[in-house]
Amino acid sequence: MSSASNLAVPMVLWGRHAPTHCISAILMTADMKNIVTGCNDGQICIWDLNENWQLYPRSMLFGHTTAISCLALGSDNPQTSYVVSASENGEMCLWDITDGRCIEHTKMSIVHTDINAYRFRSSKELRLVCNGYYPEIHVIDPLSFELLWSLCSKLAPDWISACCVLRPVKREDDVVLAVSNSGTVKVWTLTSEPKTKSVYEDESKQIRCLNAQTLTCCPYNQRTVLIVCSKYWQIYDAGDFTLLCSESNRVGERWAGGDFISVDRVIVWSNDGKGYLYKLPTNASPDSPDYHRQHQPTSPHAYYILDLYADQSLVCSPAMMFFRSNGETAPRRLLLRGDSEGRVVIWKLPEVSERQMTLVRQESFDRLPALPPRCKTTLQEVWDSLYRPPAGVLDGLCDENSQSLHISSTIYIPSQGKLVCGRINGTIVIVPATQSVMLQLLTTKTLKADNIPTKILQGHDGRVTCLLYPFNESTRYEPQHLLSGGADFSVILWDMNSGYKIHTFTVHGGELTQMLVPPGNCNTRILSAVCSVASDHSVALLSLKERKCIMLAGRHLFPVQTIRWRPLDDFMVVSCSDGTVYVWQMETGHLDRVVHGITAEEILNNCDENATPMESLTNPSLTLAQALKRRNLATFKNLAQQKLQQQQAAAQHHQQLTQRPPPEMLKPTGYPLLIQGVRTNTRDPDSHVLFFDTEALIVQLLTEEYATMSPGELEARGLIGMTEDQLIKSSGGMELSDTQQKLMGFIAKAKEKAENVGQKIQAKAETAGLVPTPTGGRLTPTRLSSTPSRRSNTKPDGLIVNDNLTLEIAQFFMSCLHAWGLDPDLDRLCVNKLGLLKPQCPISFGLLSRQGHMSLMLPGWHKRVCQEELVGISGDIGKATLADQARTAAMKGMDKGTADDSSKKTLLAQRSGSVPFDVEHLLFSDGDMESDPRQGSACEEPKVESRPPVSALKEETRIFSAKARWKISSGVTTQHLLSVISVANTLMGMSHASFIFGKQSRSRRKGTGSFTSHHGIIMNETDSDAGSEDEDSVGILQAQIKQGWSLLAALHCVLLPELVGPAHYQSPQLEMLARRWQDRCLEIREAAQALLLAELRRIGPEGRKAIIDEWSPYLPTYVDPQHSLLSDPQRGEDDEEDEDDEQMLAGDSPAHKVSVSFESRRKQATAIVMLGVIGAEFGHEIEPNRRKVEEIKKGKRNVQEGFSLTNYNLSRHTSKALTFLLLTPPSPRLPANTPIRRAAIDLLGRGFTVWEPYLDVSSVLLGLLELCVDADRLLPSMTYGLPLTPAADACRSARHALSLIATARPPALIITMAKEVARYNALAQNTQSQHAQILNSVLVRAKQEILHVIELLVEKMPNDVADLICEVMDVTMHCLEISQLKAKGLQELFPAICRFSMVSYCGQTKRIWVGAKNGGLALYEMKQHAKCQLIPGHHGPIIAVSVNPDGKFLATFSHVDSKLKFWQTASSSLFGIGSQQTKCIRQFTTAPCQVTPVTNILKLVRLVWIDNRTVVLLTVDGTETKYSV
Repeated sequence: MSSASNLAVPMVLWGRHAPTHCISAILMTADMKNIVTGCNDGQICIWDLNENWQLYPRSMLFGHTTAISCLALGSDNPQTSYVVSASENGEMCLWDITDGRCIEHTKMSIVHTDINAYRFRSSKELRLVCNGYYPEIHVIDPLSFELLWSLCSKLAPDWISACCVLRPVKREDDVVLAVSNSGTVKVWTLTSEPKTKSVYEDESKQIRCLNAQTLTCCPYNQRTVLIVCSKYWQIYDAGDFTLLCSESNRVGERWAGGDFISVDRVIVWSNDGKGYLYKLPTNASPDSPDYHRQHQPTSPHAYYILDLYADQSLVCSPAMMFFRSNGETAPRRLLLRGDSEGRVVIWKLPEVSERQMTLVRQESFDRLPALPPRCKTTLQEVWDSLYRPPAGVLDGLCDENSQSLHISSTIYIPSQGKLVCGRINGTIVIVPATQSVMLQLLTTKTLKADNIPTKILQGHDGRVTCLLYPFNESTRYEPQHLLSGGADFSVILWDMNSGYKIHTFTVHGGELTQMLVPPGNCNTRILSAVCSVASDHSVALLSLKERKCIMLAGRHLFPVQTIRWRPLDDFMVVSCSDGTVYVWQMETGHLDRVVHGITAEEILNNCDENATPMESLTNPSLTLAQALKRRNLATFKNLAQQKLQQQQAAAQHHQQLTQRPPPEMLKPTGYPLLIQGVRTNTRDPDSHVLFFDTEALIVQLLTEEYATMSPGELEARGLIGMTEDQLIKSSGGMELSDTQQKLMGFIAKAKEKAENVGQKIQAKAETAGLVPTPTGGRLTPTRLSSTPSRRSNTKPDGLIVNDNLTLEIAQFFMSCLHAWGLDPDLDRLCVNKLGLLKPQCPISFGLLSRQGHMSLMLPGWHKRVCQEELVGISGDIGKATLADQARTAAMKGMDKGTADDSSKKTLLAQRSGSVPFDVEHLLFSDGDMESDPRQGSACEEPKVESRPPVSALKEETRIFSAKARWKISSGVTTQHLLSVISVANTLMGMSHASFIFGKQSRSRRKGTGSFTSHHGIIMNETDSDAGSEDEDSVGILQAQIKQGWSLLAALHCVLLPELVGPAHYQSPQLEMLARRWQDRCLEIREAAQALLLAELRRIGPEGRKAIIDEWSPYLPTYVDPQHSLLSDPQRGEDDEEDEDDEQMLAGDSPAHKVSVSFESRRKQATAIVMLGVIGAEFGHEIEPNRRKVEEIKKGKRNVQEGFSLTNYNLSRHTSKALTFLLLTPPSPRLPANTPIRRAAIDLLGRGFTVWEPYLDVSSVLLGLLELCVDADRLLPSMTYGLPLTPAADACRSARHALSLIATARPPALIITMAKEVARYNALAQNTQSQHAQILNSVLVRAKQEILHVIELLVEKMPNDVADLICEVMDVTMHCLEISQLKAKGLQELFPAICRFSMVSYCGQTKRIWVGAKNGGLALYEMKQHAKCQLIPGHHGPIIAVSVNPDGKFLATFSHVDSKLKFWQTASSSLFGIGSQQTKCIRQFTTAPCQVTPVTNILKLVRLVWIDNRTVVLLTVDGTETKYSV
């Protein structure tokens, strides 16, 4: 997650206690389907409201660092549900509330207190009208947060306390009304979009009204205005602002806001969260004749009260909002309220007739009729209503009195896969992370709470407030050291492995709030120390080596906010919450200076290393973002330094072995799993977010796979190239293991992970658990014993490594992401063969968006979907009936499921081409075996009595994973599908890719178990460790496992939309997939390509047309040239498209500065890829592609509009853009080898037949060859899975593109290359001056690659090569070294071309003879840049040529004129003077050959010389004829 481009899939374990959500702002969307609440801790919660007035919390959004001050709609388009939030420190975010993506965010220097979303008549888009702690009203664009213009005051400028915008009925303008804090009403009239940035008011008037809360104009006739202040509310005439009536507050309450219900009725609410309905007196109602009369005003009278009648008093006043729905026949009027308990309450306003009102007036002066709310709920109530409370990470592991204690701090140690949790009673628990999480979320038979090794450290008195594992941050610390800080003011240093308390530091006078690691360039004494911060505002440096406090910095008057470092000046810079900055000398502990204001900010911003923010818990998300960005970089920087020496040694050794520089690979940048504790409020226990990094997981799996291979296997897979001397060495017996070690050290460990550092230093092979086994030198990982004591004995320094860690993470990840319940057969296969585990409850996923903003799903959201699916299961019915209903529903669901899916299942089998299923066998053997224990294990959990039956939970889980999950949003669907497919494909390519192996092998050491395969084959499995390994059964099992993974990938890639059903399926986001078209991780790239193509096929021609219409305006040729990708590259700005859809704006530059050109270029890049893909796959080909002939015969291709022969403008523009991206020299705006360039290369290859007419073919081919020049040095192999450097990656793409072009259009490639070679030779012969230029030509540097392509053509398209054999020979002669050719001969140097019978090499005279298709005979002399001589020979293609052994005679044959001719070869006389011509000396007419259109001409005849003067003509039907000269 260090780079946001990675695919990160967050999941969250909320724990039994719902997060605190003290609501400070509330908003309802226009369609009445969602309510959005913002809270004082900075989180935002999204609620779904269904037709039956039931509220379900959907997700919680993290990103703001302080309290949310206001919310507003961000779009008035019903398709896009955007919401804008603003917080008290000036941050603004635009969220997509379907999945919680943060689309745009910025931080302003001003603070808004209120935002109205309004579409002005003059503008096409919605605008935000903001007021707050500043004297203007700002109008902001919600999509880019650009400040468009401001409404300013000439007279008495003051902060605006409330404003509203109204649209007069009969005029063509908009009017903004506002009232300032001091009571001045101002009016601005806007007729058109203002030209200037500031607009002044048209009129203003002073009224008696201070600090208004809200100002509302009556929407029904726009003649009255309601202003609410805390002590009174007033009605004014909108024309001249005379006071019409006023009402003061009730005793003990203050007014908080109000709105009009109708012309003569208003609702006003108080700070106690009650709403009052008032009828206005006649002089304040514009409809009555008394309106505006000056006689004594009667006061308005209340006729209804909206109250909750709750007992407990509120901590702070609730947020309230009046909602009026538009456009319906009977508009609904609602009052919404959100309070400090996280409770959302909705009242539906009653319709009260005049008669009822007079009754109220007569009957009750003191007691008003009260209206109970229509619905209300809190997060905790949702938590309690679930069949099973949301799991916490330690539930059931080390509970006390069968209750799990609150976790007060968390840290995850990725190098060991351990999770360390500090709890409120002062204990620290260490558990293996994946196992403890599996226990909570998945149904496992093997894993029980008792057999998870947990360790408890006891030492603190009171809660543990913070933890630090310094080795995570830097390898200069000991790997077994763990630090904990507590509420008892102490910091304890632990030995993690033994649980021993090494030292207690007691230097602070308050509870510890944070611990961090100083940067790596401080002086050596500081390097072994850590920095701790406490709530008494003190900061200390504690040395772990000397076990004492080096420096204590007290005297800060305010809480510490940030700590920065200036290591070179030996300064520690501490910034406090009041804005002062203290500069301390680390060595001496002197306070150097204290600064305020701008100087303070400058000092902070100019610190050398990156800042580490305080976890002042209002903001888990900021620290989370920074932790994710910071952690890996620091670790890997240190690793890189440490590893440098080893790596250089390994690399030198490897170079001696292979005589070539090593292949270039990227250093991977992350761990497959990170776990972060998250809480919304300081008083809450931690919830845990698990971040799965798909790319890191794939890299780790492949690394471990490569690590267990011998060099032979690696070479067989094409992962390393072996040279002869290496082969001789390795065959020398014992030498092998040595080479093996070195190669493993180099190739396999290209992945640097923290544990390897300790491992390599301490104990070479045994640490890693790599023990050579008798079977042919293959290495198999054997699992280390799980008892901690034994483990720590094997290694001196006690770095514990769990070998199966990566596989465990992969198992957990795939089990959570697989779409269970769609195909029962596949599910059974997953459980029995692949070792996946079914989830035992719905899983809360999340979504990371740019810069650490994230949304986490709340539990209970799925209830809504489940209710639509099964009306039977609902929480309102009594428990007993619930059980029966759930059971019947589950039974119905099961029957229905098996019935429906059995038909689909065979379908899946046929599609994947697998063996037919033996359905009954499957249903009865495995099914029963597998379902009973599952129910058992689910019931064994504690607290059985309080829970409804398991089947309801089970059914709910099934519906969740089969339906509800895919309904969340297209963003989530994209991430999940990409992850599942890419990991499944990785596992499919691995040799031991079942998760059952490692787990059960220990229990099944002796004897063999027999079990049923997916296809009903009964087979025995011998254990892989047994000596007498039954190769065949293992082979079968391997094949079945591979097939299982491929079925799983196929389900998610192709069948999913159909199985889930359109009602529940949010299809993947095409632009996210297009941006990953050339992801740096090969598996993710292939998954994205497969998904994008599948999706484009699924939507059909109409859908594709829509996409073309959407994206074609962004093609660079149509865009404003200033922002165009194709514009002159001199105007270098920010980097082009980092291909990550999140971090498009790297760094925290203010979003709206760069966004125009940046967004625009990102859109262009996406458009090029999108249209390139559609064109390449669905465009019109000028002449059918050789590879796709069958498709055309079946009439499958329907050509996409815009890419057809008649309308080809899109083809032309797209191909122009693609060539531009391939050929433009690198520039700051468009660096070399970026993903967008790789995508262009790839698409040029894929769609060559579509683009060909619009391309300059030779420049494209030369451009591709240019990229392939270093192919053999850069590329280990085409299928190498680990991420490569961008250069190597571009090289791989170019190589692939060349092979696609070659096989799709062989003649184009051959003729173009031959022309280029001829041009080069002509230049070379006439050369005087430009010698260097010639030597530097691509044709010289890319010789190997050209030969590679010709070889491919000979293999795949021999007939095309035969047709153009002379041209091919021209190119080949150019690429071969003449000297070597003379020494070794053609057969040895380039055997591929010698397969053709019309090519003959004469070893005596060192010449090559080639028979051409036009009947000519071509002669090649071995001279540099020489042209071939063409001699007219036959009347038809020459299909066989052969030189006799002594090189004097040559025989040629053509089947068209049925002639066999003998030629005397031209032996040049002395010094080449008067050279003779090659001349025909005899010819024979042969029996005619039968040739049909299907005959393979290449195999028709062969000429064989049996002695110097006799040749035999062999024909394909077996006849032999002798001829002699």
